[in-house]
Amino acid sequence: MARIFIGGIATETNTFSPVPTGLSDFKACGLHHGDATAREPSHFTAPLHVWRQRAEADGHVIVEGLMAFAEPGGTTTRAAWDTLRQRLLSDVVAAGRCDLILLNLHGAMIADGQDDCEGELLAALRQHVGPAVVIAAELDPHCHLTPAMVASADLLVAYKEYPHTDIVETAGRLYDLASLVLGGSLRPVAGVCDCHMLNVWPTVNQPMADFVGRMRAREADGSAVASVSFCHGFALADIPDLGSRMLVYSDGDADLARSEARAFARQLWDMRDETRRITLDEVEGIDKALRAERGPVVVADTADNPGAGAGGDSTHLLRELVRRRVSGAVSGLHYDPMAVAVCRASGVGGRLQLRIGGKLGPHSGPPLDLDVVVRALAETHSQASVGGQRTPLGAAAWVEADGIDIVLCERRTQTLHPDAFTSLGLSLDDKSIVCVKSIQHFHTGFAPVAAEIIYVRTSAAVRFEGPVSPYRRRNPDYWPLVERPSGLAW
Repeated sequence: MARIFIGGIATETNTFSPVPTGLSDFKACGLHHGDATAREPSHFTAPLHVWRQRAEADGHVIVEGLMAFAEPGGTTTRAAWDTLRQRLLSDVVAAGRCDLILLNLHGAMIADGQDDCEGELLAALRQHVGPAVVIAAELDPHCHLTPAMVASADLLVAYKEYPHTDIVETAGRLYDLASLVLGGSLRPVAGVCDCHMLNVWPTVNQPMADFVGRMRAREADGSAVASVSFCHGFALADIPDLGSRMLVYSDGDADLARSEARAFARQLWDMRDETRRITLDEVEGIDKALRAERGPVVVADTADNPGAGAGGDSTHLLRELVRRRVSGAVSGLHYDPMAVAVCRASGVGGRLQLRIGGKLGPHSGPPLDLDVVVRALAETHSQASVGGQRTPLGAAAWVEADGIDIVLCERRTQTLHPDAFTSLGLSLDDKSIVCVKSIQHFHTGFAPVAAEIIYVRTSAAVRFEGPVSPYRRRNPDYWPLVERPSGLAW
């Protein structure tokens, strides 16, 4: 019988975002002091539910500590990071003897004065528990795989799918591997290879779907390769360690781990032109959507994705719909608690001039003043998420402005599922264009109802592809900013 500690701290940091991440943001999204598994599972608590269920079924003792998570945003305040890190470390100390520590982390958390929050946390845990305790963590693939993270943990396993539909599956996989390490039948040795690339790699289409399939097949072929993870990196974080990397664990064979990581990295390099995403600006995107033979055409506003730390209150794409008077268009989710409050005061059926968006900085654009009718209100709105859980949106309002339907919400989060609109009574069946604030996680919910999907990056986007690097701290020697980075291993 083993004693297993479970917990974690998770957020994704966009260093270009004007929205700071403080302790209040963790409290709003999920700040659980040892009781996350006593509540309904959410995006970041679902792995803890898996670990508790599996461990207790195997007769182990679970000690549950802090699980904190916040919506992606700007740099985490030093006070918040110090508080959360110390609380989790204190929970581990209070747990006494532990044989295994299972953590749910993101891997791209940045705080004031600390570029590598996960590396610092894992190193502190290792220093406390010593080399005999197994430390394993689940990561988001949009993580920064740093040397400190790899050196301090026995196992790091990232989800493979983007959208992240395999969070629960990955939690089970990590538990299986950690159990083998605990039992002495697996001696994980890490191999890392830098891909020298920055890109967005959705896995729902080719060639990435096959690439994920090859990773899974390599893990299951009975060889000494125990785990294969592709760490995409998070391109909206200006830190020196930003980049995409392959991570492979073998059973005691360092040369095999390194060679496999390099082989998978080379595969990514060889299909770089096939995976390069071409996005349109707001004018080009709406032009293309209006040419479609049928609707609804889903237009993804990738620059204003709260799931990547953006404000969620940009008006650029909505302004283009209004300028063209595109009747039959839908836009959301717009983060605007003030506008929601005004709509609630007006009530359903109220007619008013409403100021929407443009509040969180220059990337949001100027506010948009529209004559609207309040069509529906919800005190506690929510939407389905990619993992099967529900994502709370707080209070919400559906307003109509001259044939354009707009959904406003009280909580800043990306658009994930059509029920963000339809549960307010807003049908999408007869709509020509549906604009969603998301990069890729909307795909799982919207692809079945979309006639076509168009990706748009407005003029406010951070363009890491060039022609000029947006980074001050990250070396610009990466593809596609340069055709052949100097550090390639082939």
